[in-house]
Amino acid sequence: MQSQLSKFKTKVIKRIIALARWINIPKKQSTPSPSRFLVVSTTGIGDTLLGTPAIKALREAYPECYIGVLTNKAGHELLQGDPDIDKLFVFKRGLGGLLSLPFLLRTLKQKKFEVAFIFHASDRIVWPISFFTGANEIIGTKEQNKGLDFILTRAIDSQNNIHGVEARLKLVREVDADTVHRNISVYLTDVDRERAEIFLQHKGIDKNSSLIGLHPGAQKPFKCWPAGNFIAAGNILVERHGCRIIVTGGSDEKVLADEIASKIRGAISTAGELSLRETAALIEKMNIFITNDTGPMHIAFALKTPTVALFSPTDPGICGPYRDEKPIVIEKPKTCTPCIGKKCDQPICMEQITVEEVIEAAESLFKNQGKREYADTIEL
Repeated sequence: MQSQLSKFKTKVIKRIIALARWINIPKKQSTPSPSRFLVVSTTGIGDTLLGTPAIKALREAYPECYIGVLTNKAGHELLQGDPDIDKLFVFKRGLGGLLSLPFLLRTLKQKKFEVAFIFHASDRIVWPISFFTGANEIIGTKEQNKGLDFILTRAIDSQNNIHGVEARLKLVREVDADTVHRNISVYLTDVDRERAEIFLQHKGIDKNSSLIGLHPGAQKPFKCWPAGNFIAAGNILVERHGCRIIVTGGSDEKVLADEIASKIRGAISTAGELSLRETAALIEKMNIFITNDTGPMHIAFALKTPTVALFSPTDPGICGPYRDEKPIVIEKPKTCTPCIGKKCDQPICMEQITVEEVIEAAESLFKNQGKREYADTIEL
């Protein structure tokens, strides 16, 4: 049923675009040297952050250009303060997004974008939005667009086993943009950090305490290490190092995070209590962050927080740390052939990662705490 609905949506979009092209709307923005770029990234936190080096590449290649980013609510919050971005535009799902769509389209069209890059987008409507901006070029990766490649003016061949950072850089190389800076970026403010500090004070956590973060959730269950293992690891680390455990999560992960925190001595849960930026500022303060493959993992990478990242069904070579040897990746092979991926709600492959392995990795990171470096700061 879902497949039939998807095909119907694609067919409708194809007919709308064909009609628009026939009557020559919208009028395209074309110049010999492009100077106004739109980056489209409307999916998860991690996917959005993987695009920050490519955005920097555009800024370095075209210092005076205008760069807009069409993203979702989470992306809007996380990309604030990025000096390489001139303007953030928010794509909303649901009825509210549908009602605000004419305003969004009008706003984007007024910006007269010349080139649009589709870094990553799960919602089909995003492709026609990109088309109706009037951009002369729409550049994306071939065969990753739910049957909507016909909207692209340049469909770039995909490569197997290429990291997400490189996949996005490959797109901007189409306009001769590149950078040596491959690290993903999050720019926190002093206000963000102060709010995280106040939160810890209200929870009775001394600013000199060693903090270990646990992130047991993920967008899909197939990427989750068992909750019992997080509990066991947390208790061992508390016993050995006298640290405070902070269990992070979004509001939809509150039940899981609260349960794990309740079973670790002195632990607290932040799920549903902090904004995304406040959570990021808290992650930056942690001595160690132990996490599944999920958005906060990428935040930790960006903020240079010592991280133990847990992988099995997903490939760290594609979505793990990139050109950064500081995080420790624990990876196990998939146990099922074929892997059913997002349809899996019993991730037995993640059970291969032992508590002992995670403890050993965390303790090795503790030994290097004096070498800690911090990400860039935006002062207000």
